[in-house]
Amino acid sequence: MPMTPDDVLQLQQPLKDGGIRTARFFNGRLLTGKDLTREQEARREADRRIGRAIGEGVAFGLEVTRDGQRDLPAAPVLRVSAGLAVNRAGRALRLEANTSVALTRRFDAITVDCLFDDCKPIGGGVYVAGAGVYLLTIAPAQATEGRAQTNGLDPTNVACNTDALVEGVQFRLLQVNQQRYLDLDITSRQFRNRLAYRCFGIEAPKSGVLNPWRVDLPQYGLIDELRLTGLSDCDVPLALLYWTTSGIQFIDMWAVRRRLIEPDPVSGLLLSRDARKLEEATEFSFLARPRRRAEAYAMCAQFQQHVADLLASQSNPTAVVAADHFRYLPPLGIVPLETTPLPGFAEAAFFTGLVRRPLPGFNQLTPFIDARLLGALQELALDYAPTDVTQREFVWVYRPWQNVKATTDHESVRGYVVFASGLMPDLAVARFDMARWDYSNYVNCCSAE
Repeated sequence: MPMTPDDVLQLQQPLKDGGIRTARFFNGRLLTGKDLTREQEARREADRRIGRAIGEGVAFGLEVTRDGQRDLPAAPVLRVSAGLAVNRAGRALRLEANTSVALTRRFDAITVDCLFDDCKPIGGGVYVAGAGVYLLTIAPAQATEGRAQTNGLDPTNVACNTDALVEGVQFRLLQVNQQRYLDLDITSRQFRNRLAYRCFGIEAPKSGVLNPWRVDLPQYGLIDELRLTGLSDCDVPLALLYWTTSGIQFIDMWAVRRRLIEPDPVSGLLLSRDARKLEEATEFSFLARPRRRAEAYAMCAQFQQHVADLLASQSNPTAVVAADHFRYLPPLGIVPLETTPLPGFAEAAFFTGLVRRPLPGFNQLTPFIDARLLGALQELALDYAPTDVTQREFVWVYRPWQNVKATTDHESVRGYVVFASGLMPDLAVARFDMARWDYSNYVNCCSAE
C-alpha cells in the first residue's frame, strides 16, 4: 500500500505511541481506584525506563557469605549484605539491611508474587539439599500490609480493603542442570574455576574453548542458558553455590555477579534480523562491548575471591601451584606473597609452568612496575581476553617497586605480585626519572653477557 503524507511524522508533531499516560486531575473530576492505579503504573513505567537506561546488575552491596553463627552442613544459611541492584526489566531492588537467608525451609513459605506483569511467571525455587550447583538470585516481590478503613462497604465482607502494597524483594535458589557441567570432574581442583568461566561464556560444555571475545551471538554462557529454564528477567544473579550433602563447598559471587552494564547499541544490532544491520554489527565485533568489559572485571574479582578462599583453606600456601587450581587466569590478578608473619603464596611455586619473564639467560628478577600504574593497568586489561593456562600462553608478572621497598624496610606490609595478559603491551620499562635506581628494569636493554 503506497505511503501517504499523513503516514509521515512531522517535526514537532506529538507521537503518542509508547507514551506514559497519567490521569489529569482537575476540580470536580470523579476519581476511581482505576484512575489511581493508572497513576501508580505510570510512575512505575517511568522508573522502569530509567532502570533500563542505567543497565542491569548490582550497583553496590548484596555480597553473599556464609552466616558463621547459623550455618550448618545440612541446613546452610547465607548472609547477604544490604545493597541495591537493577534487574533486566529495569526494576530497582533494594535490600535495606544485612539479611540471613536459609537455603532449606522449615515450613511452607508465604506465597509472594512478582509485582509487575512482565515479571510473571516466576517459577518456584529449589529448596532440597543435595549435590549440585545452584544459583542464588534476588527478585522483586509483593506483599500486603494492614487494613484500610472503608465507607459504604460491609466491613465483614470486604476483600479489597488492603491498606498498602509493599514492593519488596525475595531470594530464590535455582538449580543448574547437571548436563551443563557433567563433563567436568567435580573432584578436580579446577572445578570452581572452569565452572566460573562457563558462566563467562569462555568455555562451552564438551566442545572445548570458545573465542572469548566473540560477538556474533548476543546470547552466550551459562547464565544466558539459565534464562531459558527458570531465570527470569526479574532475577539478578548474586552467587553461584556448590552444595553437597556435606554442606556448601564454595560460594562464588563473581562467577555470576555483574556490575551495572549499560545498554549496548551493538547488541541491539545483533538481535536484528536485518542482514545489513547484522553486517554493520559484525564490523565492530573486535571491540570489547560493555557486557564483555563488565565480565572481564568480574573475572578479575572472581580470581581475587578464589585466591583469598584458597589462601584461607591451605595449610601450606607456599606449595600452591596456580595451574592446579586455575584452567583460566583473568586479564589481571594480584597474588599475595608470604611475608613474615603474614601467610601467602610463593611466587616461584605459584607460577610454575607458566610462560613469563624472567626469560632464560636474562636478568633473573621479576620486572618492576610503578604502583601508580596499576589503575591504568587494570583499565587496559579489561579490554583483553583471559589466559588459557593449558595453551602455554605468555603472561606478564610485575613487582610494584613501592611494595618491594616497603617489605624490605621491614614495614608491616604484605608483599604481592601482579600478573596481566600477555596480549597487553609491557609497562615495566626502565624509567629512571620516575623510579629508583635499585627498582628499575634492565631486562629490556641489557643482555646476560
